[in-house]
Amino acid sequence: MFSLSEKGVKKFPNVAKMFDWLSMCTYCSNCGQFYEYGKERNFAAVNCPSGDYFKFSVYNGSRSRNTLLKGLLSGRISLDDEAAKILFSCTLCGACQQMCETDVKDWILYIEEAARADVQRNSVGVPEGIQTWSKHIPLEHNPYIEKHSERLNWIPKSIRSSLPKKAEYVYFVGCTASYRQKNIALATIELLRKLNVDFTIVQDEWCCGSPLLRTGQFDRAKETALHNINVIGKHGDKIITTCAGCYRSLEKDYKKESPEGYKDLFETSFDMPVIHTIEVLDKAVKKGEVTFREDPRWAHKRVTYHDSCHIGRHCGIYEQPRDVLRAMPIIFVEMERNRQWSFCCGAGGGIRGGMPEYSLETAMKRNQEAIGIKAEIMTSVCPFCYRNFSDAAKKWDMPLGVWDIIEIANETMIVDKR
Repeated sequence: MFSLSEKGVKKFPNVAKMFDWLSMCTYCSNCGQFYEYGKERNFAAVNCPSGDYFKFSVYNGSRSRNTLLKGLLSGRISLDDEAAKILFSCTLCGACQQMCETDVKDWILYIEEAARADVQRNSVGVPEGIQTWSKHIPLEHNPYIEKHSERLNWIPKSIRSSLPKKAEYVYFVGCTASYRQKNIALATIELLRKLNVDFTIVQDEWCCGSPLLRTGQFDRAKETALHNINVIGKHGDKIITTCAGCYRSLEKDYKKESPEGYKDLFETSFDMPVIHTIEVLDKAVKKGEVTFREDPRWAHKRVTYHDSCHIGRHCGIYEQPRDVLRAMPIIFVEMERNRQWSFCCGAGGGIRGGMPEYSLETAMKRNQEAIGIKAEIMTSVCPFCYRNFSDAAKKWDMPLGVWDIIEIANETMIVDKR
């Protein structure tokens, strides 16, 4: 019979608070594999990146980590480097949550992040890569070990000087687009300008806090969230973001109470509308404001779409990217694991920085899935997914191009100026 111990509660107070939810896991093992039964579809597929990579059941699905957490709370298992590795190996993709059929379902990812907060609290087994960027965020407000003063260096001077101090929309760029995938940031402002969107960019934008929340650093996440809420409100009434991770943070972590978000932790009443650039483009296409020309460069390209976990399973945006792609001069093809059944790119949950080999191999497997349906281009609406797929394709010399949908749109779109 499982029971809480005084030692366990003291060492794992965040998880102990969710003991009732944790106890609702029935260990049915549904969380370890995708399945769907019905007249049109009947399939079984791997869904857990960590289970697929490490090959041991203790890494596979939320059931395994729930078992470990119960052992830690009871005092029968001691926290050591191996236990911490298991807790930090989850990409927090939400595939196990998708498959869960018990009342713990809504709390699964929240429990995972609470567990990491307790591991951080005990200073045992936190991956070195995570420790490195974590120390940098309070200093320079990004996880890429870059200078905050250079965050907006990607913006052409002519555009920077023309940005208003206050506008209808604040374009929240995010760290990955600001420091690594600047091509996506540039494509976004090009798109917004073509569509005559009234927008500006905040000079003092900080990391959205997603990397901190996903790795259990709640106090640091609260600091960065409160800063962004205060600064953004001075410059606009709504937010546009190009990053799936930023979208999830701003739309759910900032606004929703547990287990969906961290509003109760941040103690804020933030309620600004948040939209993703793909929603802006989709709306313009459906209103007839944007069409796409027959471009010989794209006319016969087989293009597939990857559902980023943050914007897909976490926020339910599935059809807008597909509707835009179907309107483009391309051949749109689907991977078998798509929408809520999508397989993670491997970059999230601190994995890219904490366990880079595992992260890239997961992206490589997803790339292989795309190549398996003869796709020539992998698209997404997430700079972090883009980065992982691109790096994996380069490392293994894979015949697959990686583009953001907004980049393709800018090359082929025609805007109705009427």
